[in-house]
Amino acid sequence: MLDDPAAHVLHAQPVVELGTGFVTGYELLSRFDGPWRATPDVWFAAADRWGLNARLQARVLTKAVAARADLPPNTFLTVNVDPHLLADDLVADALLRHGDLERVVLELTEHTQVDAGGRAMAVLGQVRAAGALVAMDDAGTGYAGLQLLLELRPDIVKLDRALITGIDTDPVKRALVEVFGELVGRMDAWVLAEGIETRAELDVLIGLGVPLGQGWVLGRPQARMVPALPAHEEAAIRATAARTSLTGNVASVVRTARAGQDRADCEVLLGPGGLVTEVRDAAGDWVPAMTVAPSASVVEVTRRALVRPAGRRWDPLVCTDTNGGVVGVIPLDALVLAVCDSSGT
Repeated sequence: MLDDPAAHVLHAQPVVELGTGFVTGYELLSRFDGPWRATPDVWFAAADRWGLNARLQARVLTKAVAARADLPPNTFLTVNVDPHLLADDLVADALLRHGDLERVVLELTEHTQVDAGGRAMAVLGQVRAAGALVAMDDAGTGYAGLQLLLELRPDIVKLDRALITGIDTDPVKRALVEVFGELVGRMDAWVLAEGIETRAELDVLIGLGVPLGQGWVLGRPQARMVPALPAHEEAAIRATAARTSLTGNVASVVRTARAGQDRADCEVLLGPGGLVTEVRDAAGDWVPAMTVAPSASVVEVTRRALVRPAGRRWDPLVCTDTNGGVVGVIPLDALVLAVCDSSGT
C-alpha cells in the first residue's frame, strides 16, 4: 500500500497570525486510506522499516509543492521531512526539480541531525536558494534540538507542544517560551507555537507576543485550505491582542472565561441583574469574586489582592468593563509575573 499513491493524501491545518487572527499559512499533514488503519507516524515508521521511507517522503514533497496552486493569496505551506533524507536522491530531486520554491517552508525535525558539510546540507542550501524557507520542528525538547537550531539557523522555530500544553497554569513554561522568543528574535526568525488546544493556552501565547500559532483551537486538519477563521474567532483574537498591548494594566493578563448563572457551565457566576458574585478557583471551588477594571494598574491590583485574608489571597480576580460585563478572569500568578515584568526584575 505504501506504493499506492491513492492511499496517501495531504490535509491542511491553518497557521494563524496571533496578533490579527489571519490565516497566514498551512501545514500539510499526511493521511492514509486503506484496509490497514493506523496513524501517520505508524505508516512512516513502517516505511522506514521496509526501506521505503525516502520514496514515501519524496511523494509527500512532490504533492506538497504541487499544492501551491491551491494556496490562498499571501499564504505559505509547510511540510515535514527527516533531515538526513535530504541526502537521498529521490527526496532531493522531489525538491530540486523545481527552480522556484517560493511559499514553501521545509520543516526539519530535531530528532535526527543534518550531516554538517555533507550532501544534506548542500541540498538544504539549494532549497533555500530556490526561495524556500526552513523551519525547525518540535523545538525546545532537548540538547540535540539546541545543536540543530545553531546549525540550521532556521527561518521559523516551531515550539514543541510539550511547552504549550497547560502553559496557562505553568509560569515556568511561560518563562521558557519567553526565552525562546528572545533567542529566536535575535536570529531574525519567527516563533510558531504548535499544539494549541484550549482558548486559555491561546490567550497566554497572544499575551507573550508569540507571532504564529497552530492547533485544534485554531483549526483542525482538513482536506481543503480554509482561507480564514470564522469572523467571531478572528475578532476574539484581535481583542485579546489589543488588551495585551495595554502593558502595565490588568487587561494584559486577563484570561477569557464563561460567565453565567449555571454553575455547571460557567467559571464566573452571575447573580440577579447580571452582577458578578463568585468565581471558580484553581481547585474548582466557588469563592467570592473581587472585581477590577481592565485599565487598573497591575501593581495596585496586586497590592489589593494580597491584602485579602490569607485563605483568599490567591483566589482569581474577575475583570469587568464599565457596564459590569465580564471581560475575563485574572490568575494571581499571572498578575504577580506582570508586576515583575513591569519593574524589570
